[in-house]
Parts: sequence; C-alpha cells; structure tokens
Amino acid sequence: MKAANSQKMEEKRAENEEKDKKEEGLLLAIDGAKIKFNAHLGTFKVLNDVPTTQDKLTGTIVDKQTPNFIFDDGFILTKPTEWQNFGSAKVQDNEVLLKKSFLPGVGAIPGTPPETGKVEFIDSGQVNIPESIDPKGAPVPEQKDEKKCFCNKEFTEDDIKSFYKSKKLFTAKNCPLPDEMKTYKAFTDALNKAMKDNNINTCLRKAHFLAQIETESDRLNTTMEYASGWDYDHSTHQEGYESFKPYVNYKKDKKLSAELQKKFNAQEIKQIQRAYNRYNECIKHGHDVKGYGPKYKGKGLIQLTWKDTYEKYFKHIGKKELIDTPEVVANNLTYTCDSAAWFWDDRQLGSYADKDDLIFISVRINGGLNGFDHRKSNVKSIIKLMKIEQDCTTNKLKSIGQYKYETSDIKNLKWGKKNKAKIEKFDD
Repeated sequence: MKAANSQKMEEKRAENEEKDKKEEGLLLAIDGAKIKFNAHLGTFKVLNDVPTTQDKLTGTIVDKQTPNFIFDDGFILTKPTEWQNFGSAKVQDNEVLLKKSFLPGVGAIPGTPPETGKVEFIDSGQVNIPESIDPKGAPVPEQKDEKKCFCNKEFTEDDIKSFYKSKKLFTAKNCPLPDEMKTYKAFTDALNKAMKDNNINTCLRKAHFLAQIETESDRLNTTMEYASGWDYDHSTHQEGYESFKPYVNYKKDKKLSAELQKKFNAQEIKQIQRAYNRYNECIKHGHDVKGYGPKYKGKGLIQLTWKDTYEKYFKHIGKKELIDTPEVVANNLTYTCDSAAWFWDDRQLGSYADKDDLIFISVRINGGLNGFDHRKSNVKSIIKLMKIEQDCTTNKLKSIGQYKYETSDIKNLKWGKKNKAKIEKFDD
C-alpha cells in the first residue's frame, strides 16, 4: 500500500514538473533575457520600439539580427536563420518570442572556426512570473500616441538614411564589422538602443550626437582608428624618455640646460621631450605592457582610446571581462554605438547639446577643431531634417543652428581663451 502511494506521489510530482516546465516555456522572452549558443553565454537585446512586458521591450521574431545577441566572450552570431517555437500572439504584427523559442544559426569568436548551433533562452528575462500563462502569449499593451518630435522617440531606418544621405556604411578596409552589421537596419536599431540607454533623449542631443559620430568615424567609414596605435605604446617612447629624464628640470637649472644643449640639437630636444611626456601619458593610462598601444587604440564611433577608458566603459556595462578583447567595440555594432553614447553621457555633453553649443561639444570630443566645418554642416542639416525649431517640445532656445565663440561656453575654459582668435574664424 505504502509503495503504491509512493509511486502515485512520484507520478504526480513528475506530472507537475512537466506542467511547470511547459508553462515556463510559454513565458514571453523580453529584453535582458539570458541566452546561450552552445557554450557561449550572453544577453538578448530587443532593439525595436515595441510595447513592453514588465517595463522591458518584448521580443518578437524580427529580433534575429547579430546586434540582438550580446555574448560575454565576444562570440558573434554571423548567420542567423529563423526563430522556431514562437508564440501566436502578435506585437506590431510580429509573433512574440517565448522562453522555449530558439534560433538556429552559425557564429564564431573572431579568429576562431565557425560553430553551428542555436540561440536558446536560459530564462525569459521576466522577474514576476504570472500565475497563469496564455499559450498565445501575454496581452499586447496599448500603443502610445505618436509623438510629433524625436524627444524620447526612436528614429526609423529612413530617418537615419536621410541624415546621412544614404551613404554606404563602414566601407574602409580596416573596418572589422561583419557585413550583416553594415546595414541601415542594424545601424538604426543599435543607435536607437545606445541613445536610449545613455540619456541622449532630446531632439538637440540626438542631432548633435549623430553629427559628431559621423565625423569621428571618418564619415561612417570605419569603427577603428587608421593609425597603428604604437604612438600609444610606452615602448615606442622609452628610449626618448630615458634620454630626456636626466634633464627634466633643465629650464630651472642652467648647468643641466647647457649639458642638454651640448648633447642634443634643438630638434632632438623637442623629440625626446615629447617622448618623455608621451611615455608618462602611456603609463598614466595603464599602458605599461608592450603592445597595449595597438590593442587599446581608438575603436567605436567616437574612438575609445586607452586601456583605462575601456576599463571604465566595460565596468559601466557590467562586462569587465571584455577588457582582454577590446576589439568587440570595433567588430560588434552594439558596442560600437553604445560605447560612443556612453562616452557622450560620461562627458556630460547632453547639457551642452541642450544649449546647442556645437563648439564646446566638438572640442570635448575631438580635443580641438579638427573637421569643425564638417561637424557644423552635419548638425545644421540634421537639425533641419528633424524640424527641431518647428516641432520640438523641449527646445526652449530662441534660435538654434548659429555658432559663435561669444555664445559658446568654450570661452570660459583656459583652452578657449587661449585659442579665441582661432575659434572665431569659424563663427557664423
């Protein structure tokens, strides 16, 4: 009798487990859900502007592009196919993804052989599990009213094409982005996500950000600095550093000055002094190992540079382990765009965009006025196309799109005061 009861209880337990497993599989997959592809673990990113579930964007069958899958070890899904086992409920005419959904495909860590497998959800991303689950999926939330301006509203693919005149994206030979990431669809999705996550959420902030990244990436031709990066390497400057080190105080010591000028001519002094300063700069930024210069040279749309900058960024996104593979900022469009938006927000450039201060923003990003005329042309064009003066609900400025030294906060900085005449040459 006891054995029979025990068997019935075991059968009931197994039945309940199977029921729970089936119901869990019917949970909607949402932004932030954990995923795996073979042994590669990562996070699912919804990049379309869709209704939310538990305040997070709801996954649908269109979320199958490379930027939708961020793997912790740098693995890239290069050839996705079509989602399987998705729900029958729809969000904006696209079927929803469920925890049991999976996506067959091919991918690889750059430099390694390709792997065949499938993207699977480890969890749904949901925190509060509903008591009962509709097998068709959760009810579709009501759509928000269409907003007239672009504050807190995402761009369409056609919007981005119009801003950049439909130019072909990322065509430089050194650009490591895979071809599937060089499309306006992928670029638009990644940009929208990056801006949303980094407080680029007003018309003017978006216009200035889009203008700057186009210039910084060589007109959207590359995601990696063209130079070798050895100028960022301490080993490049070590000999000059050692030569100048004994004379570092020569300006205060006449004897030292005489010895220095006897040993080196004026041009050589200039060279070894630069090497001394550059060596110290490399060490300051964590470049104390030969090869760190090329490894941590500029990458992304605003060219993140130096190891300590990459460390700060990867810490910000909760992926410290990526410090050993900084190339993901150049070869994964999600990081390419997000790193630029993070840099923008970290430097608090949004407040200057709100004041339409192109000069200050350009100097903070570029360190000077390189390409300033192009930056100015860019932002004026984008402001016009976005119809910010006519439609923006947050812009309180009486006039935008006119740039002068006297109206810029750059005049309050030491650099700005020193370069006043140079800056004024660019005045409208």
